[in-house]
Formats: sequence, C-alpha cells, structure tokens
Amino acid sequence: MNYTDKYLSEMAKKLTPYEWESNVPEDILRFDTNTLPAPPPCLESFINDLKIKCPINEYGDPSYTKLKGLITGYECFEKEMITVTNSGDEALDIVTKAVLNPRDFFIIQPPTYEMFRIQSEINRGVAIQVPLTQTFAIDLNRLLKTIKEKQPKIVFICNPNNPTGTVTSTEYIEKILKNSTGVVLVDEVYREFYGKTSVLLLKKYDNLVILRSFSKFGGMAGARIGYLMASSKLSQVFDAIRLPMGVSWFSYKFAELLLEKNTAWIKSQSQMIMRERSRLTKELTELGLNVVPSQANFLLVKVGDKAKELYEKLKDNNILVRDRSNKPYLEGCLRVTVRNREQNNQLIKSLRNII
Repeated sequence: MNYTDKYLSEMAKKLTPYEWESNVPEDILRFDTNTLPAPPPCLESFINDLKIKCPINEYGDPSYTKLKGLITGYECFEKEMITVTNSGDEALDIVTKAVLNPRDFFIIQPPTYEMFRIQSEINRGVAIQVPLTQTFAIDLNRLLKTIKEKQPKIVFICNPNNPTGTVTSTEYIEKILKNSTGVVLVDEVYREFYGKTSVLLLKKYDNLVILRSFSKFGGMAGARIGYLMASSKLSQVFDAIRLPMGVSWFSYKFAELLLEKNTAWIKSQSQMIMRERSRLTKELTELGLNVVPSQANFLLVKVGDKAKELYEKLKDNNILVRDRSNKPYLEGCLRVTVRNREQNNQLIKSLRNII
C-alpha cells in the first residue's frame, strides 16, 4: 500500500479521473473538445469595458440576479427554477450532493459522458449500467425494468448524447420520468445543434433536472459557467449547496453580455454547425469511414483497428481528434468536432492525404 493511502477515503483510492489531452500545442487545430470555432462577437466589447470598469477587488452579485433574468428570457422559463453554476461539471456535483446518500444507485447509459459516473461516485453513489443498443439508441424496456428493480436516485440521460451524437425522444424521456421515483437528469449541453428540448416537461414533473452550459452554445468553454433548471424547491436546495460566488465575476458578466447582445449569433452559429455537420458527414462517408448519424456538434467515426494510427497521423498533421478507441462500447472509434468550413476543409484534406 502506498504510504499516502492511509489518508484517503475508500472512494478516493478507487477514483479514476476524467481523461483529457495534456500538453497540447497552442497552434494545433482542435477537433477533440466539441467547442465552437470562435468566441462570441461580444468578447471585444467585454474586454474594452473591463478597461473602464473592473471591480475585481469586490465580490459580485451572489444570487446572479441579472444573469438569471437573461437565462429566463433565453429559455422562456421561470427565474426561480434556475441555478447558476461554475460549469456543467459543478452542476453535476451539486445534483449528486443533493440527491445521493452513500450506496444509493444511479443509472448511466454507456457510452455516455464520463463525468456522470465520476461525480456520482465521488458523492458515494453506486453505478448501474444500462448500455445503449448497438445503434447507440436508448434501450427503453431494459431501462424501465432496471428502474423498477433498483429504484435509482438518479437516471442520467445525455441528449444529444456525448460521444455518440444520438438522441432520446421527448416521448421516451416522459416515460422515464413517469416510472422514476428519483431524479431524472437530462443533459442538454448540445441542445442548440439538435433543436429540441425537454424544458416544457419541467411544468409537469418535479423530478426532472435539465443541465445546460455556456461552453457549447455560447462559445465560452474557458469561462466555465453553466446552469441547472428544475422545480423551484429543488432549485432552492441546489442554490444552498453550490459554492457562494463560485462563478467568477468575469464569467457571469461575460455570460450576461452574451445573452444581451449575441443571441442572434448563437442561432447563426448553431445553424452553421448543422450545415457543416451534414457536409462533413458526407465527406467522411465518401472517404470510406463509418459515421454515426449525429444531432450534436461532433461526429463519432467508426474507424476500426487503425483508429489509433489515424489519430496519430492526424496529430502529425497538427490536427487533434478525440481517440475513444480504447473505451468500452467505442472500440475503434474517433470523435470529431464539427467546426467551421475552413477548419473542416483542413481536416478533410489531411484525411484524404492519409487515407
């Protein structure tokens, strides 16, 4: 036993951290992070405003009142049902802290976003896996049977799902909500590239929680800001658990400006990504690659035994994709972000030369 193990909890000894690409050169073209190709247009005016007024020596508004109001307008939903968080990952931590007691069950549907499992296990939950089908669709009958047998405290649904880009219908989500005695968390981080949402179900089900993030639709991944939508009672608990002033003044002020000035840009960027998604799917397919139909801003590409080799050769061409080929259910797969036309053309050109 490592000497320092005596200081650690049993959970910490077994914890597997989230894997992330490290030591990435600044000039590499990143197709691995599912981020937008450029920051929002309001960034320049935000930086200019900081030169005039930047009260960084003071705390900001601990309740994020203005930002909540702007999110209300964007989502067409009530302010008291919103909790502002430091990224979508902190939002997951808040929900799992609020809901899970030690040894409580939670359900994940692999392959899916790995932080569902990590944050739930950190907060002493026990994972039950109900894998997606071979076409990466939800296995509804098996899921409902497992919910009935295990009575999980949380069921996680990523919609569209990361890393597959596949979706779960609102009809299926409602059936899951009706059959669940615990919370159903629907991750809608990639919703703008899909065009459908479960927000209206919040009026009918007090066990629904929706996760959102400015990282994807807002081009603000580096700012680390997200939010939860849930019943007012759950939201009060989430607000009590979240860190006071956990979101930096810079981040929530930037998010305010985005929703004040750039909602049209959000829509146009989403539409551009959807057009490029169709084009990139066609181009990759014509190169002989098997692309999973996606409703997100990324594509899961089935390459087979040469996935790792292709990943390395693209890296040699200064292009970084996400290598998922060593993960269960994703053997031989790479995940590729959909970026703008020029950047996607660089990817296509490199792939043509390699293949």
